[in-house]
Amino acid sequence: MKKNRFLLLAVLFALAGNSANAQFLDLANNNRRLNFGFQLGEAGWHTEYEDFGWGLSLSVCGVYVDCLISGPQHENDHHVNQTLWEDDEAFTINVGYQIPILPWLRIAPIVGYSQTNYGITDMSTVNIHVDEGSHSGSIYHDYYPQERFHEFNYGGGIFVQPFKYVEFYGVYTRRAIYGGISFNLFAFADDKD
Repeated sequence: MKKNRFLLLAVLFALAGNSANAQFLDLANNNRRLNFGFQLGEAGWHTEYEDFGWGLSLSVCGVYVDCLISGPQHENDHHVNQTLWEDDEAFTINVGYQIPILPWLRIAPIVGYSQTNYGITDMSTVNIHVDEGSHSGSIYHDYYPQERFHEFNYGGGIFVQPFKYVEFYGVYTRRAIYGGISFNLFAFADDKD
């Protein structure tokens, strides 16, 4: 069974490599690539503190860096009372290198750092943040971390570029799972020339 899977994969890669305009494993495809992206997913994956988060990514000539953050759920709650909520937060920061399989397809081994925190949000505290530009404000409550868990994070990502300006990606690591969209800034600059 394993021989059949290996043979099938070898045939698919050979066909993809022989197709027109395909440059299989050509690291020069990473030159002139400066991608900036936005991502959404689960931080603290497979822990009791996992939660929905957001983040940013940057890729320069194939070197990939990202972060994913999930803040305390009750920190921005608009209710004020004497409750002490059990709360948590999580974040990861990762780095990797994109290996071009085809001009439109890349994979990346990824390593990084993950932290999950357990804490208390004090709903009786009220802090006000005022945006100076719009003069609008928002309230938030104090969050006090009680326990921190630090871990080595590792995994991989797949990056698909359907056309030269946009790339879609998905990343799965030990402590996070997320997907995003990034934009190739060099492609926009090349069009202006």
